[in-house]
Amino acid sequence: MLQIKPDTDDTTEAEEKTDDALYCAACGHLVTRTRWAISMGGRERVFTNPTGYSFRIVCFAEAPGASAEGEPTSDHTWFQGYLWNFALCRGCGGHLGWHFRQEAGGDAFFGLVKNRLSSHPQ
Repeated sequence: MLQIKPDTDDTTEAEEKTDDALYCAACGHLVTRTRWAISMGGRERVFTNPTGYSFRIVCFAEAPGASAEGEPTSDHTWFQGYLWNFALCRGCGGHLGWHFRQEAGGDAFFGLVKNRLSSHPQ
């Protein structure tokens, strides 16, 4: 089971840790790192979309292995004041979650589906 714990060590870029990497569960592409996990009302949250599908998501300040795709919208947003669009894996194009950004600009983050990430590359 994937456990996400933010890194609390003060490491420099020269000493970059590799054990906190999170990969796309479908293709093994590096997506993000646990040290970039952030709390947006909790460490993990469960949301249900308008069609009734529920997702357990974890939020990340950075996810270089994911791309934000599609026109941002505020329809059915899970975070008030934020627009969303899809977050797709840069390796296989699979749906990993969503990218959220404030309507007024500024803050942005990724909300990634927990079971679509793996702590082990394929």
